[in-house]
Amino acid sequence: MTKRGASSTSPAEKPTVYRGVAALLGGAVAALFCLYGAIDLAVEVGKPDLIGIAVLVLVAVLAALFGIYPAAFSDDEGLRVRNPFRTIHLPWSAVTDLSAHLSFVAHTERGRFTVFAIPVSLRERRRADRQRLKAVAQAQRDARRGGGGAQHSLPFGAPRSPQRHHDEHIERLAFADQAIVEMNARRDAQAARAKVAAAKAAADSTATANTARTDEGTSATPTAAAAAETAAPSAALTVAWAWPTLALLGAAVVFVIVAIIVK
Repeated sequence: MTKRGASSTSPAEKPTVYRGVAALLGGAVAALFCLYGAIDLAVEVGKPDLIGIAVLVLVAVLAALFGIYPAAFSDDEGLRVRNPFRTIHLPWSAVTDLSAHLSFVAHTERGRFTVFAIPVSLRERRRADRQRLKAVAQAQRDARRGGGGAQHSLPFGAPRSPQRHHDEHIERLAFADQAIVEMNARRDAQAARAKVAAAKAAADSTATANTARTDEGTSATPTAAAAAETAAPSAALTVAWAWPTLALLGAAVVFVIVAIIVK
């Protein structure tokens, strides 16, 4: 499903990419405008305004770091967050909750991690709620009329499938709420796969132990925890500093300081 601010294909093929459209476009426009102004000041006749150039470059860097660079990547294994100054990999087993109040936050036992790439718009949420209420009211009117309106809107009068109804429900949600629904679905799917793998590993370990006991007369019995550990190694939660972005911001700040000193 492709939606505003995110691109996705089949979950097994590519991760879903979440990016705020307003922040992306705003950051790109601001960065280009500031770079154009800096170049214009640099090539103007006479002594160039070094401080003005440095300030415009700093603003362009900030616009790129906070508007263009942030992104979130969700796949079957976990969530990778690309914030302006940190890159965070969160396997679904480490995520305890997802919330979108004033900002989008992934909760773990190690702490909370804000996802800059997924904006939370209360205005968009209120608009989505109004659209959802209108859809519910329309469905109730169709039900009172015998469902004719809902069925005639589809070819050959076929009713909506549960999957299509689910997709339409998600599309009516705000962007941040859509992300939570999709990520929670992947969390649940990953937890189900982990349980199946653990049960299979436990069964295999029990069969192996029974064979060994029969052959050697031992009485070793594997525990469920040991079986779960051998099922599949889980990825660890990692947090790494984004050194290229830190270096870029540091260079812009140094440029401003040097321009002030030279002036």
